[in-house]
Amino acid sequence: MRIKNLQLVNFRNYEKLYIEFNDNVNLLVGENGQGKTNIVEAVYMLSFGKSFRTNRDREIIKFNTDNLYAGGVYEKNGRNGMIEIMIGKSRKGIKVNKIPIIKLGELLGNMNVVIFSPEDLKLVKDGPKERRSFIDREISQIIPGYYSLLVDYNKILASRNRMLKGYNIDKNLLDVYDESLSVYGGKISLYRREFINKIAAISKDIHKKLTGEKEELTIAYKSQLDICENDDEHTLAEKLRNLLLEKRESDIEMRSGRYGIHRDDITISVNGLDARLYGSQGQQRTASISLKLSEIELIKSETGEYPVLILDDVFSELDENRQKLLVGNLDGVQMFITTAEHLHRNVLDMKNSTIFHIKNGAVVKTENGGN
Repeated sequence: MRIKNLQLVNFRNYEKLYIEFNDNVNLLVGENGQGKTNIVEAVYMLSFGKSFRTNRDREIIKFNTDNLYAGGVYEKNGRNGMIEIMIGKSRKGIKVNKIPIIKLGELLGNMNVVIFSPEDLKLVKDGPKERRSFIDREISQIIPGYYSLLVDYNKILASRNRMLKGYNIDKNLLDVYDESLSVYGGKISLYRREFINKIAAISKDIHKKLTGEKEELTIAYKSQLDICENDDEHTLAEKLRNLLLEKRESDIEMRSGRYGIHRDDITISVNGLDARLYGSQGQQRTASISLKLSEIELIKSETGEYPVLILDDVFSELDENRQKLLVGNLDGVQMFITTAEHLHRNVLDMKNSTIFHIKNGAVVKTENGGN
């Protein structure tokens, strides 16, 4: 898929912007604070309905203005589509092909985007929450309805936790909460297991290629449910139901739900050793690159087209060898790359790129990368 253009009004430091993109490489060059990351933030928001930099929509609206607009045209499977987002002081609206959507799940999967930022290089050594977010974000792009399952599970979990923090514990209500958590959790666990199995196989092959067959990357699902390969959603639901019942008194004592799929994680090993504990920084970064590249390949296999890739200031964190390893595996992928200075000419195919020079919330110069 390709993003054809982007239009912004009162978005961060952009009063007005209309920009048409290269189908291959789009290099956004500028000093820090000039607005290059704001452009890729808008691209990401059109895909996910929210920023990757803040959870507060109000922060995205240009200072001293009351509302913003972001819209973009994309091509997917040979057809054009359009996504528009309007944010005001107290309202937010999203349209897909001029039709307002009611739930965020209706947006996800229309425009597939993968982002790789310096924070993603910490995916291996960060905590379980970041790895769960990685899993859930990508499944939501390829499985219709998965995001809604997550929303429902988290709403019930929040209600259960509020009761556990109170002084009156209604065990009959706990039964109701636990039954609902089990039903939703069984389905979510099944989707996660299948996703992780696919990512594990793809990333293993990619990692061998990146390391010249010297390292073997292993990804595995880590769950409190003791998940087996032949478990279906009903078996997984029953396992979660039994776990919640077994640990109920512990949850009541601790006044918090400490058991369930909201504690899921993945283990990442290199040559049989936990990469988080024993991997060097270089191994951890290469493993993160393998995971990101496997995301791209999985979306391609599930949807029939490569997603758009955002590389936000990630090259400043990688040596030239790893830059080449990353870009060398991205043939056919439309890329948006932000950088404070020109990349090494040996890293990118500059003949198929457009360079946008960004200054003070404006594109001050555009040039063909082959020049």
